[in-house]
Order: sequence, then structure tokens, then C-alpha cells
Amino acid sequence: MQSVVIFGAGIAGLSAAHELIQLGYEVSVVEATDQPGGFFKSARLDHNRMPTEYSWHGMGPWYHNTFDLMKTIPTPNGATLYETILSRPVDFGIFPNDTGAQFYDKGYRSIPKMFRMGHWEFIKWAYLMLKAWTANTRSEKKYDALNAARAWKPLLGETAYKTWRACFGPWIGSDWSRSSLHTAGDFFRKQLTTRPIHHHPSDSEGPAWSQGAGNGWLLLKGPSNEYWFDPWVTHLTGKGVKFFWETPLTRLEFDGHRITAAVAGDKKIIANIFILALNPFYTADILSRTPDLEKQNELRLFRPLVRKGPHTQVSFRLAFGEPIRFPRERTAVVVSDSEFNLTLFAQEQAWDREVDLGESIASLWTGTSCISSVPGRIYGKPVENCTREEFIQEVKAQILACGALDEMVQAANKGKKLQEFALLDIEVWHEWKFSSSGIQGHQPKWATTVRTQAFMPRQQTPVSNLFLAGAHTRTQAHVWSIEGAVESGRRAAQAIDGRVTVIDQYKPAWITGLARIDDSLYALKAPHLIDTVVILIVVVLMALFLSRITAG
Repeated sequence: MQSVVIFGAGIAGLSAAHELIQLGYEVSVVEATDQPGGFFKSARLDHNRMPTEYSWHGMGPWYHNTFDLMKTIPTPNGATLYETILSRPVDFGIFPNDTGAQFYDKGYRSIPKMFRMGHWEFIKWAYLMLKAWTANTRSEKKYDALNAARAWKPLLGETAYKTWRACFGPWIGSDWSRSSLHTAGDFFRKQLTTRPIHHHPSDSEGPAWSQGAGNGWLLLKGPSNEYWFDPWVTHLTGKGVKFFWETPLTRLEFDGHRITAAVAGDKKIIANIFILALNPFYTADILSRTPDLEKQNELRLFRPLVRKGPHTQVSFRLAFGEPIRFPRERTAVVVSDSEFNLTLFAQEQAWDREVDLGESIASLWTGTSCISSVPGRIYGKPVENCTREEFIQEVKAQILACGALDEMVQAANKGKKLQEFALLDIEVWHEWKFSSSGIQGHQPKWATTVRTQAFMPRQQTPVSNLFLAGAHTRTQAHVWSIEGAVESGRRAAQAIDGRVTVIDQYKPAWITGLARIDDSLYALKAPHLIDTVVILIVVVLMALFLSRITAG
């Protein structure tokens, strides 16, 4: 029996452990903190039992490996996590300050109204989106270096531009100042064209339902650790996985060919195979302590991968002492005119009724600030320079200024305004440390940004017994996501044992075909295929026009 040690009990590490323990490997998971989940984890406050989450989480229709994995994790009642812990789709809406909310009610036809685009703006928006979809090499090498918001700005008016970029943080998970055109294009292509459809069983809310391309995202039906990670760890422990908590990796011993041992805490760990499923900042630090190891292919990518520093998304909770209703079920709110690019969701709309929201709490909204570099409206400071109290006051002011949100609350609560509801508390995820000199998290968070594609390492390294996992590694998901983390864990396990199955992302044949043509054009340093077609059409029309003039 070969022994495998996995460093990191986040989604990627647990996914790798899940696959390998089933194939007969002796698996141990070593985690620096006292609980699993990584950047997905939840906790409960001691003083009022309020559940709190590290960040906003959602699962899209292209999360094939995630859903497939959940189907193999049983619950005590004989069902699987896939059947029991996933909510029905959320209804994402764009909520401006001065007009009503807009939703994706009519498919593609909803887009102009959602993002406040005119018809010509929509055509130009779609033109650039189609270019991003139908590029392959050009996308990875050129569009990855372009900021998505900046690329769309010349094509859109100010209102449409600000509204469109507001969705990058809530949807893509990387703020608009750092998202690349490659990432944005690939994200929306998967969201709108993915296959297969995922079928879900009936539940207390109604009959069986399906989630496919263009459908809303799913949340968990309760706090992340209570509903997903704790049952998952229990299942893996029952299968034989050994867990070691509060044991940070400090060094890898490398003899020039293999990893001979790892040092974690006060332990020296010997194993046949090692998997690094740590966040890339920690991985870069560990590798730097063994220069000969850091120089290896794939491993030498970590230093440029993290050079732009950590990503700051701060989650918070608004606890109300009375219930707040919404006209739509499971409404997800993008506060599109918010300086901090806020997104909100009322947890009780998706969570099981028996979930304890905390002492005296009747409605619990969770939210995330998705950009940290734009000054707020009260103190003129960005999130990264606010004190905790300043951040809380900015969040409150930006939410209360959202006219579309207040309008929707009034419509469902007999005219009662949002500011009239009893607000018991605004809580911020406890691991963030605020100061005027800068904000710091308990662990630095990485996200897909401009110029990261070329530095995302593969799961298999030149060191024969060292493998990598994490959403920062190269996957078909591309973007830093839950699906990327699960896929990476499976790909690391597959590199160790070919019996592991990984589900590929779907790409329509017409997009694949056009992208291949554009690859040839890119190799010739020619314009994009779509641009080339437009140029040819213009040339033909001009020739016809001139020929008619000449004939006349």
C-alpha cells in the first residue's frame, strides 16, 4: 500500500483524498488550521450562535466534478450530499440605486435591460464576448493580459459600463479591476453553453428540478462546515483517511530527485507521495526554503503566480430582529452602484428551516465586498484602508442607498422600508484584521486575475512523488472556483493513479471549430477571426458600392 500525504484540508485536498482512499492508498491530510474548508469554511459566533461564512459561495451549472463528487458522499439517512444539501437556483438580479431591479427572466433578451445597455451597446458588448469565446491561443496569451472592464469600456456608455463591471466580483469571483478578458469570456461561455443538465430530486419545496446552461446558481442549505465539510471529513475518516489538525507545513526535504520527507509542526513526515494543496502564497514560501526544489519546472511558476499579492473580498452579515420578505424566492442582490461592489443574499431563503440563525435573529443576510481599491462614500477610503467600524458604516450606507433593493423590500413587506427593520448586528468575518495601514486576512487569498494564466502550474511536477492541487493550478475550469478546486484535486489524484475519472468541461463544436481557425490566424499574426470576417464584409460591400458607381 502506497502512502500519500496531502497538505491542506480545503476543497482541493479533500477531493484528492476522496479519490485516493477509494483506490486503496493510505491517505493522510495535514492541515495548518483547526478545521476543514479553506476559503469556503463557516463558523458560529460564541455570543449569539450566529452562523458566519468566509465568503459568498455559489455553484453554477458547469460544476460537473463538484456535483459528481457530492453524489458519492453519503448522509446518515442513506441519501447523498448531492440530494440533500443543495438549494434550488438563486435568482440573480442587478440592483441600481435609482431604478428598479432587473433579472435574467428572458434569457439573452434580458441582458440589455439588466445592464442598462442600448441596442447598439448590446451589439458591441456581444461582439467582444463572441471574440473571447472563439479565441483559444489568442485568449490565453493576449486576452489574459487585458483587463476585462477596460476592454469593454470603449464599447459601452458610462452607465452600462459601470453596471456590467459590477457583476465581475459577485459572479467571477475576481474584482473588476483585476479580471482578465480571458477569464470573463471563458466564465460566461461555460455559464451559457454548458452541458450536461444536472437533475435534482424533489424536496420540501416541490417536485424534481433541473439545472442547465443559463440557469441560476445553487447555494448550500445550511452553513458550509455543518452541511458539507464536517460530513465529508466524517465520511473520509470512516474510509481510513487520517487527519492532523493545526499542523502547518514548514519544509520539504528534497534529494534532487524525490521528496524524502516533510516537516510539519514538530513532526517529520515520511511518505511515498506528497500533494501540496495549500494556497499558492504558502506554497511559494515553502518552496523558497528549498532553492533546488523551487527551480523545478511547474514549481518555479509560483513566484510569478503570486507576485501581484493577495485578493481581498470581505464577507459580512446583517442580522435583523424581524423577518424580511422578498417578492422572489432566493433573490441574490448585486448592488451595482456600490463603491465596494457589494453582493447580498438572505440566507433563510435557501437554508433549511431548522438551521439556527442565532439568538433573536429572524432574518440573516450574508454579503461580500468584492473590490478593495475604490474609495467609499462616507470616509473616502477603500476597503483595504478602512477600520472595521468604518467598513461597517460604509456597507450600511451603500446598502441603504440602493433604491432598487428598498423598492423590492417595500413591495413584499406592506410598504415598510428597509431602514425601518430592526438591525441587530453587522458582523464581519472574524479573521480579517483592519487597520489604517492595510487590511490582512488570516491566510492570503489568491484569485484569477490579469496575467495569471501562463503561470498556473500543472498538477504533475518533474519531482516524481510531488503533486499539486488547488484552483490556482491548471484546470479546464480556468477560473478560481469551487469547481476548479475539485477538478484540481481529481487531476492530482489521476496523475498518481490513472483510474481516477475527471469530467471535462463542455465546449460547443461551433466554438471549438472557430477557435481552431483563429489559432491559425493568431500564428500568422492576423486579426481575430471575427474581425477578419467583418473586414472582409466591409471590403466586399465597398467593392460592390464602387462597382455600381463606376457602372452608373
